[in-house]
Amino acid sequence: MVLQTVQSIEPMFHPKSVAIIGASNKNGKIGNTLLVNIQKSGYEGKVFPINTKETEILGFPAFKSILDVPDEIDLGVICIPSKFCVPVVDECGKKGVKTLVIITAGFKEIGGEGVTRENKIRELGKQYGMRILGPNCLGLITDGNFSFSSLTPKKGHIGMLSQSGAMMTGLLDWAVDNQIGFSSFISLGNKCDADEVDFIEYLAQDEQTKVIAAYIESVQDGEKFFKVVSEATKKKPVILLKSGRSAAGAKAASSHTGALAGSDIAFDLAFKKAGVIRAETISDLFNYCMTFIIAPIPQGDKFAIITNAGGPGIVCTDAMELSQLGIARFSEDTIQKLKEVLPAESNFYNPVDIIGDAPPERYEAATDILLQCPDSEVAGAIILLTPQAQTKPLEVAQKIASLHQKYPTKSLVASFIGGVSVNEASKHLTQGGVPTYAFPEDAVRVLKGLERYKDIKQAPPITKKKIPKINVNKDRVREIISNARTDGRVVLLSYETSEIFDLYGIKNPKSRLAQTARDAAKIAEEIGFPVVMKIVSPQIIHKWDCGGVVLNIQSAQDAKNAFIQIMSNAKSKGPSGADLRGVEVQEMIIKKDKKKINELIFGVNRDPQWGPMIMVGSGGIYANYVKDVQFELTYQYDRTDALNQLQQTKISKILEGVRGEPRSDIDGVLDILVRLSQLVNDFTEIIELDINPCLVFEAESGYSAVDIKITIKH
Repeated sequence: MVLQTVQSIEPMFHPKSVAIIGASNKNGKIGNTLLVNIQKSGYEGKVFPINTKETEILGFPAFKSILDVPDEIDLGVICIPSKFCVPVVDECGKKGVKTLVIITAGFKEIGGEGVTRENKIRELGKQYGMRILGPNCLGLITDGNFSFSSLTPKKGHIGMLSQSGAMMTGLLDWAVDNQIGFSSFISLGNKCDADEVDFIEYLAQDEQTKVIAAYIESVQDGEKFFKVVSEATKKKPVILLKSGRSAAGAKAASSHTGALAGSDIAFDLAFKKAGVIRAETISDLFNYCMTFIIAPIPQGDKFAIITNAGGPGIVCTDAMELSQLGIARFSEDTIQKLKEVLPAESNFYNPVDIIGDAPPERYEAATDILLQCPDSEVAGAIILLTPQAQTKPLEVAQKIASLHQKYPTKSLVASFIGGVSVNEASKHLTQGGVPTYAFPEDAVRVLKGLERYKDIKQAPPITKKKIPKINVNKDRVREIISNARTDGRVVLLSYETSEIFDLYGIKNPKSRLAQTARDAAKIAEEIGFPVVMKIVSPQIIHKWDCGGVVLNIQSAQDAKNAFIQIMSNAKSKGPSGADLRGVEVQEMIIKKDKKKINELIFGVNRDPQWGPMIMVGSGGIYANYVKDVQFELTYQYDRTDALNQLQQTKISKILEGVRGEPRSDIDGVLDILVRLSQLVNDFTEIIELDINPCLVFEAESGYSAVDIKITIKH
């Protein structure tokens, strides 16, 4: 799959011939700007302007139709009104054009007729085997500037993608001003065909690209993303800035390109699972890029701070603590060496404060000692500088850059705090291979990114995991879901959920449906007293509100009486005309029979882009107030994932046993998570699932999923 995708979009990156459909001689027209950009960018291939009325455009012979061009076309760029695009795309297919960029807007993002046009273009692309970028995009900059952005950045090692055209122009302007180079810059637009995953796949194998970065608003195919991106991140860093974190932002992102934004929690989980480093801001995006291009991946996980001012050192330490970046603890030998070269007033522990009058030689001496330490003690350092009276920033920068050459495997970043007095020094450091930032927090974030990428490269690919499967009678589950749909229901009845859980081996109270008082008595005896009885009706969700629940039934006669009482209450207090299916008779879990009980909550919600997202945490009536829950995506989810997820909750410590209490049935909890994962992946009809509470007893006593709710698609 990888090779096929890479070959199919290769002509976009290295086209030998380009046709501009809608080229123009008129200044201000997109077709004119495109041709001018191609000329200025130094593109060396053949250029064919297409215009029905012109014979020559900007010195190039023009053609009335793509079909009139005598040569093969690697790349076609379309910038005509959207209403004319479908027949032109068809002509490109007939001509054998290998790839297309559709600049034009007026497609899925406007709805209605635009959606129809975009779908037709996608179909034509598949019909002719022609890969399409866009529509509604700025184009791309690869071997030439095939976009209508007037700026062409210098060549470099960042492969950049942007789902927003306006974001692309802003980033280009900023990058040109800051002398940042790109191997390619691609505006994704509506992604009717080629998407961010296709380009990440290509860039992961592109020798010119060292770092892949992207601004995205949506992902169209979550499974494809996992398969491709999790492999790409093993080859080079993939840094993504995802907008739409808030509800309002997600809504705006959805309307921008007509794509569902998906849950931001799910995006966080997906990025982490695939090995993506997530940028929080545009500044973060480029800070990460610059750092990954020039700084080595750390060989350890503990870092030193060297500063000439106490305040910034404390701020940096706080930032490291918050980001969980390891703070080095020096050996006695290292401390003694520092004491030999630093003034007595210095702080010889981390952060190392070399005090305000520090000359360049003092920076050099302290840093040299720390970088000599083994990687297990000091894997790198953050160099802080504030411009004080005796400070010589440029000379400090020169010495630190020299130390980087001396210790090339150590991860060095710097924060030279200030303006005019440190600008030249900051540039010298960055050019010398030491990324330098205005503030300590930025330096900490990028160093944490480097440290995280070390773990990403070492982690096994998720696509290689072998997920064990449970043998289940899936036909019976399908029948239960089908019966609910026939009834016009989206919420399964409790006895239906109980049967599904039985089929998947998830322990829950024995439960059966009684349709008469006599049935209720017989079922109660078979289950064993005490039992709980509940009204069963698609229209009655809150059973307690209408007197539809009776607890602690101890005999057959009590069961008969409870049946009559529940049915009567449901008729008089329930919704008018409610369909009363009968009464559920359920095993009652008696807490006093168990020495220790914890209440957990489990849940599943199906994200439109990433699939099922599973939840576990503290349950019971206060679950919404305590909010001690953790989420994970169920893609390639196994017992190890379940344990890691559970251990991130606060209640996990209680389950282990505290203050002399016995250990709870943690193995049972992990079993629930794994079995729920298979259930919701087996049946895409299930969009929501909730267990609250699930009673978890001592390790030898098991658990019981007491209250279960399953919601299916219409």
